[in-house]
Amino acid sequence: MGLTMKSSQAMLEYLAERIGLMYYHLPLGYGGDAYGVETLLYAYHDAWAFLVEYDGDWRNAWWEGLAAEDCGSADFSHRYSMNNPEASQEEVAEYVIAHWRVVSEKLGVPIPHAALEAEFGEWRRERFK
Repeated sequence: MGLTMKSSQAMLEYLAERIGLMYYHLPLGYGGDAYGVETLLYAYHDAWAFLVEYDGDWRNAWWEGLAAEDCGSADFSHRYSMNNPEASQEEVAEYVIAHWRVVSEKLGVPIPHAALEAEFGEWRRERFK
């Protein structure tokens, strides 16, 4: 049995879809808790940026986001949790997602928004009324 590999384009599409799933579906189902969501988004963006040779660019976009939220040495999930100790994991994850979406947009990650919105949009709107 021979080993086959996906193209770099297929990997880029896969990572963009994984990032998008975190934004449109059940982020805690993927990450377990808000910190896990943060960790996965970090890893997916890191891998995507490596493939497109945006290594430094993506970190700059992330650091700008952290600075804008006055995170200091904390990441989004820890800063929000420190400022809102009574917040649920779902609430913290929503905050994390909102700020990682900005990073994705700055980098131009080709998230398949239309497909994910078609699949999960109505469900998400009903769930978060």
